[in-house]
Amino acid sequence: MIGVDIWFDIVCPWCWIGTRNWAAALERFPAADRVEVRWRAFELRPGGPDVPGRRLAEVMRAEWGFDDAQAEAVVKRVQAGGRTVGLDLDPENVRPFDTFDAHRVVRLAAEQGLAEPVVERLFRAYHVDHADLGARGTLTDTAAEAGLDRAAVEDMWSSGARSEGVREDRSLAARTGVTAVPSYRVGGGRAVSGALSPDDLLSLLHRGART
Repeated sequence: MIGVDIWFDIVCPWCWIGTRNWAAALERFPAADRVEVRWRAFELRPGGPDVPGRRLAEVMRAEWGFDDAQAEAVVKRVQAGGRTVGLDLDPENVRPFDTFDAHRVVRLAAEQGLAEPVVERLFRAYHVDHADLGARGTLTDTAAEAGLDRAAVEDMWSSGARSEGVREDRSLAARTGVTAVPSYRVGGGRAVSGALSPDDLLSLLHRGART
């Protein structure tokens, strides 16, 4: 098997765009059936609000110090990136939140072989539906829509299950030198970050297959 670690966060539009480019790369990779993806948590706003807070347009100006031109440039770049893979993104109006519990859901989904559909549904819920994914009830409903067992998610909320796994992903990112998302590590090689094209990702897969 070819192990692939993909660090991501639900609030990152480039991570959702990255899933499309990753799928396109896999379609062209002869040994795709030997690829095993491990979705790794990377919280962009750890300790942030667990309820909808400021819109990203406000965050860019109030917290990041962007002026109107800089904020508009970010929005246009994200929208253009989304259009290249068929996604109609609305970056101005999303509301960043603490994704710790969302990553717990993804870990549970991975155990049941449902990581990909759950990750996709969470991305759509946040970036398109503007759902309040900081609320556990909304997370449960969203995961169930993607096929995850509702009772299993609700049982997880009654304990700290899978919390340590999220923290371990955070530590692994630090040890591996991952400081941004999306980031990809194929076959235990060097992690590569950024909005990589399908060609870039295919090259990573070929290099990983040779190691």
